[in-house]
Amino acid sequence: MAPAHIALAVLCNVIWGFSFITAKIGVGHFPPLFFTALRFTLVALVLGAALKPLAGRGKEIFGIAMTVGTLHFVFLYLGIQQAGGVSAVAITIQLIAPFSLLLSIVFLKESVGCHRIVALGLSFAGVMVLGFDPVVFNYLEAVGLVAVAAFAMSIGLIQMHRIKGVGTFELQAWIGVICAPQVFILSFWLEEGQWDALMTADIKIFGSLIFAALVTTIIAHSSWFHLLQRYPVNLLLPLGLLAPVFGVTFGVLLFSEPLSLRFIIGGLMTLSGVAIIHFRTSDKGLIDKTPESA
Repeated sequence: MAPAHIALAVLCNVIWGFSFITAKIGVGHFPPLFFTALRFTLVALVLGAALKPLAGRGKEIFGIAMTVGTLHFVFLYLGIQQAGGVSAVAITIQLIAPFSLLLSIVFLKESVGCHRIVALGLSFAGVMVLGFDPVVFNYLEAVGLVAVAAFAMSIGLIQMHRIKGVGTFELQAWIGVICAPQVFILSFWLEEGQWDALMTADIKIFGSLIFAALVTTIIAHSSWFHLLQRYPVNLLLPLGLLAPVFGVTFGVLLFSEPLSLRFIIGGLMTLSGVAIIHFRTSDKGLIDKTPESA
């Protein structure tokens, strides 16, 4: 991968790591589906100018919106609410990596060597060491919901890798337009207290919503789509496992959480897996082959 693209992938994970904290704040105040609908609405409003006629790609874009939008975030935020926190969620959502690896082999016919499988396994094991807590067994319903969210995102990543001729911001705008009304309907059907939550939200609560829409979605998710158009899915997967490492790091730096031996071991395992894949890939000369990079 080009150094600039590696830096972009790391930036995405820094943002996702911090988003574990902001999501807990937002879902702790808003009903989870209502928070999701507000997020999509804000994305649609900000990126509305990027919308273009679908030109025969409506089915593909609708499929992506349903998987990475409605299904992923509905089940994710329901899982966060059920868990009462983000630790179990932050670990379970990393199932995106093995799910996506299997789907990329089956549907994209990507070649995955033994070293890449071993390195991905090392990174995933590092994430488990980093964040596993026996308390997760008290939230099996939440874990199940987040596992569904991870699988939906994995399907969406394969779809995003295959779609061509759609701009980065255009795709995010269509996801917002398609998903917002769906999730609003689900919210008013299944939840209550939306208006009171909106009227009593303070600047920190609105800040979590703005971060989710503008930073996590428009910057991080759009950047990841940009990378998916240029590199094999299985090459990007280990980098995607850095998010919980950054999430725990923010907990240590911002909330004075203790720097444990488990954090050091888990973080080193994850970073080692990422390094193995990217050093091996660099040796083989796999770079961005798109016309834009040329």
